[in-house]
Amino acid sequence: MEVLICVISGFFWALFDLTRKLSLKFFSPKSILICLMLMQSILFLVWTFYTDFSLDLKNYLIPSCLLIIIGVISALLFLKAISNSELSLTIPLLSFTPLFSAVLSYFLLNEKLTAIQYFAISFIIIGALILYSSSFKISSIFQSIITIKENLSAKIMIIVAFSWSITPILDKISLKYSSINIHGLFQSLGMLLILIFFSIPEIKKLKQFKINKINLILLTIFIGITATILQFYAILNNYVPIMEAIKRTIGQFGSLFFGYFVFKEKITSQKIVGLIFLSVGILNII
Repeated sequence: MEVLICVISGFFWALFDLTRKLSLKFFSPKSILICLMLMQSILFLVWTFYTDFSLDLKNYLIPSCLLIIIGVISALLFLKAISNSELSLTIPLLSFTPLFSAVLSYFLLNEKLTAIQYFAISFIIIGALILYSSSFKISSIFQSIITIKENLSAKIMIIVAFSWSITPILDKISLKYSSINIHGLFQSLGMLLILIFFSIPEIKKLKQFKINKINLILLTIFIGITATILQFYAILNNYVPIMEAIKRTIGQFGSLFFGYFVFKEKITSQKIVGLIFLSVGILNII
């Protein structure tokens, strides 16, 4: 049952990637996040009001505030990355998230990496290089290092992957000192207040949205809230690396599927082989 929650959560995150990219055709990144955080705040407020909650504010405050700051910055960077590049090229780079988690654990927690984990890291790196290569020639694969370096969306997504390697850990720490409903309320409300402070022009533009486009943002909000709540439950009942591995594997194949059928992105042999390498790496790094 615990793994099933991770799988369902992974599917909702893949759908969330799709609807966010679709929404970016009509809304600014800040507008999308403001709408999402507003609805999440209302939902978690009602949940907190009608059910019991727990909060150890002294131990909860620091990791939770760090989460809010990282959450706002990484969410805006993520939307910027997917708005300017193919979904099937940017989302797979989030495979670096469990890689960064393993490396951070080595340096910060003194957790030694196993031989299999070193093998997995090499597969993730090779997979990313193949993904951005123009052919399977060795020279082309190494040339993709320069391609990634010069690709703004790719660089941004790697930064996002690093940020998101930290957030599940902070989530798990925070949930030791709070219930899911109060944690969700604190996170969404905190992000909303920061976004409002820096987004007055975007808020004024919300009045200009057409009704038929509002349906898209409402769908995005529903999927995003569902994905978030499911992830909280997944984190409580599973090890973070296992949850991340399942989520990223589903997400990258989802990006290939949606990229082809929705955005008419080409499916190349490099993308397929690259994703296989990335998936093998992810599943062996946990």
